[in-house]
Amino acid sequence: MVKLNKISKGFTLIEVLVSTLIVGLIFSIIFYSVSALNLNLSITKTHNDHQHAVLKSLSIIEQDLSSIFYRPIRDELGEYEAALLLKNIDHAEILFTRSLYDDIQENTRLVRIAYIFNDGKYERRLWNVIDRVQGSTYQKHYFDRQIINITILAADDLGKWNEFWPTGSNIISKNESSENENRNITRDDIKRYQLLASLSSKNKTSLPMAFKVIIKHEQLGLFERVILL
Repeated sequence: MVKLNKISKGFTLIEVLVSTLIVGLIFSIIFYSVSALNLNLSITKTHNDHQHAVLKSLSIIEQDLSSIFYRPIRDELGEYEAALLLKNIDHAEILFTRSLYDDIQENTRLVRIAYIFNDGKYERRLWNVIDRVQGSTYQKHYFDRQIINITILAADDLGKWNEFWPTGSNIISKNESSENENRNITRDDIKRYQLLASLSSKNKTSLPMAFKVIIKHEQLGLFERVILL
C-alpha cells in the first residue's frame, strides 16, 4: 500500500502574511522613492525656471546698458533731456538713449528706454522715436515679476560708484521730502538735472565708465553683474 504523507506541501498562513508584508513594504519604498524623485524634479525645474527668467532679465539689462549712446533728446514738449538719467531711492529708475540693431531694416537706430518701478513690478519702456512729440507711444515690457529690487550704480572717471547720474544730482534728491509718494522720474527731476547735464553746461558729464547691476530676487537672492562701456 502507498503511504500518505501526513504533512502536505504548501504555504502556511503566517508565510503568506509575511510575504504580503514584505511585498507591501517594497512597494511602499518604491512609491515614496518615486514621489521624492518627482518632488525633487519639480523643485529643480522651478528653480531652473526662476533662474532662467532672472538671467533673461539681466541679459536684457546688460544689452541695454552696454549699448548706451550719448545722444540727448527732446521730450514731448520740446524740452531738453539728458542722454542718461539715473537715480536710486527705493528702486533704481533710469532713462537713456541706446543704439539698437534692426534685423528687419538691417541697420542700427537709436531708441529711448526707461526702467520704471510701477505697481510693484519693473517696466521696461521703449520709444522708437527718441525726439518725441505729444502723443508719442511706447512699447511696454516687464522684467521677471519675482524681482523685488534692482539697484543700478554708475562708475565715474575716478572709478567711484554713484547712485545718481549725472553726478551731483543726489544733492538735489537728498533735499526732497522723504514722504513723497511719487518715486518715478518726474518732469521736475528732469528740469533740475538739465542744470547739471545741459549741452551748454560747463559741468557737462559724459557717460559712466561702467554700471553695476544688483538684482534681488524673491526666490534666488542676489545677482550682481558689472557692465563695462
